[in-house]
Amino acid sequence: MSVKKTGGSKGIKIPFRLWYGLAACFLVLPVIVFCAGYLRWYVGIPFALCFAGFAVYAVADCTKPASGKTALSSNSTDIVIPMSYLIGFAVFAVFLAWFSGVGEFIYSLQDHAIRRATLNDLVSYKWPVIYDYSTQTNPDVIKEIGKTSGKTALMYYFTYWMPAALAGKLLGRTAADVFLMLWTGLGIFLTLIGMAKINGRACITQPLFFMFFGGLDVIPTLVHSFTGYKLWTSIEGWVPNMAYYCNMSEFANVFHQCVPCFLITVLVMLSVNTRSFGLTAGVLFAYSPFGVFGILPVVLTAVFRKDMRQDVKGTIKDLLTPANIIPAAILLIMYGSFYFANSGAVGNNGFTWKYYDSIGLFVICYLCFLVIEVLPVSAILFKRYRKNAFYLCAAICMTLIPLYMMTWVNDFAMRASMPSRLIMCIFLAGFFKDLYDEDAERLRKKKKMDRKQAAGLVFTILTVILMMFPGFVNAFLIGGSQVTGEPDRKDMVVSFGNVKHATDGSIEYAYVINNQFYTDDYMDSFFFRYLGKT
Repeated sequence: MSVKKTGGSKGIKIPFRLWYGLAACFLVLPVIVFCAGYLRWYVGIPFALCFAGFAVYAVADCTKPASGKTALSSNSTDIVIPMSYLIGFAVFAVFLAWFSGVGEFIYSLQDHAIRRATLNDLVSYKWPVIYDYSTQTNPDVIKEIGKTSGKTALMYYFTYWMPAALAGKLLGRTAADVFLMLWTGLGIFLTLIGMAKINGRACITQPLFFMFFGGLDVIPTLVHSFTGYKLWTSIEGWVPNMAYYCNMSEFANVFHQCVPCFLITVLVMLSVNTRSFGLTAGVLFAYSPFGVFGILPVVLTAVFRKDMRQDVKGTIKDLLTPANIIPAAILLIMYGSFYFANSGAVGNNGFTWKYYDSIGLFVICYLCFLVIEVLPVSAILFKRYRKNAFYLCAAICMTLIPLYMMTWVNDFAMRASMPSRLIMCIFLAGFFKDLYDEDAERLRKKKKMDRKQAAGLVFTILTVILMMFPGFVNAFLIGGSQVTGEPDRKDMVVSFGNVKHATDGSIEYAYVINNQFYTDDYMDSFFFRYLGKT
């Protein structure tokens, strides 16, 4: 890194290769730990070396353009950020990780009972984690599971926790919690730097929207308050089988999926060639299987966008590289066999309208969903970004994703939409950065804004503030509960090997664990027969 003057002020120049290398390390290291800890040595060691080797190649190749394209200068690829923003981003990243409940150092939402138990078992159990049903002592849990003997394996996308779990095995559980929080902060920090590169420079709107970006869920919430209509179940669950969650809700519940997914999305958007997407984008399969469905359109957009477009021969040459094919194949075989050992966890799946009483009700709900969750941000950004391929990709994906459903709460829609929603979040931050720059220029030239422009600006700002409503509610719940000493649910489960509580009144932990985390007959699966340690 070096110091560079930008617009009269000093900025820190971060080589693109350094940022890219840190991002690749953040994404690949947990997979390497999984390979070393969960696979038989004669499988795990070659796989781990393969991921490490291709990660090194990806970093070395990251500044080289697509085949046939003109080489880029370091000035066009390096990231320049003022020191104040760099420090601010770092502090904010750790704060957001802490405030979201990562490591459970603050009041945490109900999903953390599951998250805390996952890390606890990865620290305290031998890898692979295998449970004996006879260790369950809660009669309500035993009744739900229906078994008092035999063994079952932990099957879940827990790769994100692997480095923290390793730290915990070496230094203790508290070390695991601290490591997990700082590790999450690192992922957020790298994503914010990437957002600054995409938008041209760092600005305060990037961390603001990164934390609070959401939809206009305040409208159906108000309608429910006055009418009490029965389809409403929560702020972001106001129609059946369709939901997009605000960023604050994602961080506070599924940080293990959204943090790597957000970083991968930024990495793909900033890539200048396609020769390593099989690793850098494909690695999302280790963290969020449903998220892969959302990153694929973004990858295709990156492949065929104007500044990377080339002839058919060049495109195929860059796509059919060992760095694209081999890591993707290993990820598919390794994690595909691991996840499908517990394929029953998917539950309900199919086109969303099948789960409505009538096609008419579905159409009404779907159109309302688009008006609340997709239209506001798409309309605000349309004029400025309508020719941007990533904007168009995000708008189309956010429109189509709710048409399909997986799991009874439709985790598919919530997770597959993460890349597209982040793209909109990035562009919204850039939109307001540009508005600020334009307003500063207008003041410098002493030009006044006409009434139409002023009214449009006020309406836009008001709309965006209302879009932050779900995020502010989550933040108020977490912060307020911490201040008042409200007991949280982080110790409701403790361990999947001996679940403390079957339910807390709002979530049936025993049911969720039995259906999504336990895998009986695991030794009959391809993963344990050929890959996993026994």
